[in-house]
Amino acid sequence: MTDDRRPSPLLDAVVTVDTGADAGAGSGSRPVFVLVHGIGVSSRYFERLVPALAEEGRVVAVDLPGFGTAKPIRPRLGLSIEEFADSVARTLDRLGIADAVIVGHSMGTQIAVCLAARRPDLVRGLALLGPVMAPQDRNALKAGVLLGIDIFREDARGNRLVIGDYLHCGVRWYLATLPAMLTFRTERELEETRVPVVVVRGGRDPIARDDWVAQLGERSSGQAAVVPGAAHLVMHGAPWRTAALIADVARVRR
Repeated sequence: MTDDRRPSPLLDAVVTVDTGADAGAGSGSRPVFVLVHGIGVSSRYFERLVPALAEEGRVVAVDLPGFGTAKPIRPRLGLSIEEFADSVARTLDRLGIADAVIVGHSMGTQIAVCLAARRPDLVRGLALLGPVMAPQDRNALKAGVLLGIDIFREDARGNRLVIGDYLHCGVRWYLATLPAMLTFRTERELEETRVPVVVVRGGRDPIARDDWVAQLGERSSGQAAVVPGAAHLVMHGAPWRTAALIADVARVRR
């Protein structure tokens, strides 16, 4: 639940991509895919996934409060995962979007799972890419080490996007957000999920490892999948294979 010791700031996520804004994509039977990024970064690193998913339906990407184009939108304190989820919910309400496939990456997987619990009317399925954090990794030092390892496994373009966004985010906001990511129990929340779920990791991802992804797949009664050759930025390293796994979730009937 949202921390009741202080009022929850009414901050919306900022829409950066909407492939259906003008053309009406996503209407009728075409699904809507909502992309939610991880800590320190922005929606920019979905650049290769957007065109792949756009063949399947409407794609909406957001920047969370305090990140990317939403950097000026910050409360005095860091937000909880619940508050980030609420920010996405308000944005979807404003766009008139419901019954969407929520695609979260890294910390975005926590927000996606939380959104499904708080606003099930908005979610028809979950695609969890490179989920964080396995129980043994829930401390700042271990998280930093794993992130450092991953840098050496990503391509140059992916690293430029991530490092640029980290510099834009700044140390203060990153550290204000980090405790929420390290304390959220994704595995517990997933046990209550009643929508189709796919959990995806790159085969070279040092953060979302096989045992953790398999556990999340089992707890959600969903599918666990590995994309060979990709690292933590699985949607950047293998966008079309990742898009195919995400699209499969949209086809499952509840």
